[in-house]
Amino acid sequence: MDKFGISVAISFAVFLTLSSASPIQIHAGFELIGTIEGKIFVMPIVGPGSNNLTFQDAVSKCQSAGYRIATLESQAQNDMVEELAGRWSWIDGIDLLIPDVFFSINTGKNLTYTNFLEWNRPVPGKDDRNCIRISCTNGNYCEWLDVNCNDKYSVICEVPVGI
Repeated sequence: MDKFGISVAISFAVFLTLSSASPIQIHAGFELIGTIEGKIFVMPIVGPGSNNLTFQDAVSKCQSAGYRIATLESQAQNDMVEELAGRWSWIDGIDLLIPDVFFSINTGKNLTYTNFLEWNRPVPGKDDRNCIRISCTNGNYCEWLDVNCNDKYSVICEVPVGI
């Protein structure tokens, strides 16, 4: 087979692979926030009950659609969510085991990236504030707050690309 034949064979194989790959589906009732660093971020479409979820309800809402609650692992992920989410939402992070040391319920490991504002870091010993809410105000900035897990907000979910 000559170079042209090999090139055609490779092109055809790539075409078949791309055309047969199943596209990522956004579950009904969710909207795409964006894709970055190997993750797709979504959130419930604004509507009745979409901003009325406890942390546990938020985790269940993501799981019921085949997602998981979003773990923001970098400034780039945080910035994308900040730009596009636009409302108060639960994200992954809980400190039930060691006060004020937040871990991921997705990985079971301590969070390696956080974005608590300097003046609003978790208050040591505040055991009623065990979950993380990202607060996005008018698309200007987002901040992380440790809040009571029974408060009610929306949720940001994720699915790793390739799963």
